[in-house]
Amino acid sequence: MTCIASSVAQAVGLQPIGQRSMTSATQSVPVNVYLADLVLPFGAGGFLVGSATVMELNAGQGSPFQMLLGRDIVCRGSLNLTFDGHFTLCL
Repeated sequence: MTCIASSVAQAVGLQPIGQRSMTSATQSVPVNVYLADLVLPFGAGGFLVGSATVMELNAGQGSPFQMLLGRDIVCRGSLNLTFDGHFTLCL
């Protein structure tokens, strides 16, 4: 599932619509869930994904990640990754 950092949710004024369990290899913790319109800056104009349900990302202090694109979004289209570091996303 697509995740956003709690700092991003706070910065844009998202209000939680509930909670869901975030499960890792070592634990399962409840995190906030939000409803958000996402703009993915791929291609010339980007893609708008309206009314996406996203989970709060608790990546820890110093993490460079503010968002993780999940299969819930990727599976709406086609993602092509190549070994030379290039990719194509078509939604």
